[in-house]
Amino acid sequence: MSRFPDERIVVDYVAPRHLAGGGDPTWITVPLHRACGWSLEHEPLTPNVSLTSPDQKELLRLEPDPDSPWWTLHHAPEQAAPAWYASFGARTPVEFIAAVTDALTDPAADTAAAPDPYDVLRQADWTPAGPRDGLVSPDGTTFLQRADEASAWFATVMVNGSRIVWHAHFSEHTPSRLIACERRRFSPP
Repeated sequence: MSRFPDERIVVDYVAPRHLAGGGDPTWITVPLHRACGWSLEHEPLTPNVSLTSPDQKELLRLEPDPDSPWWTLHHAPEQAAPAWYASFGARTPVEFIAAVTDALTDPAADTAAAPDPYDVLRQADWTPAGPRDGLVSPDGTTFLQRADEASAWFATVMVNGSRIVWHAHFSEHTPSRLIACERRRFSPP
């Protein structure tokens, strides 16, 4: 029994979720370490954390720095594919980053049938972003842009059309299945 019988706990939910901010990093780090076998390195007396995949091909770093992306996922070059990376700003909701790492570590993923991220968004009622290249979400807060077929992808979440809440960057060789999986999180079920 509570010491304060009239005590009420008020929980505020932010909707849409992509405007709510970062969250608990363990949503990302614990599954990679415990379920996927990624090795963990932590720099003592700092908030920096590195996780490396068992095959040493991927490295995820959390480096809180107000002037840089907080999360960076690097993939080493392979014989059939060049290196790539994805980076996420400080206030990127952990669910979005976890969607990318979940898709990356999914053993059942069909890498040959990767969807076009733009197709995924058009099916969720995203529209052309006006004078900007790319698409905008139905609520007008999120933009996905790509300069051309062979360039990097940029996702930007803004309020009032100008204040950036968070951003993500996917280098030109990032597998489209990872970009498409994250974009699904912006769409209503």
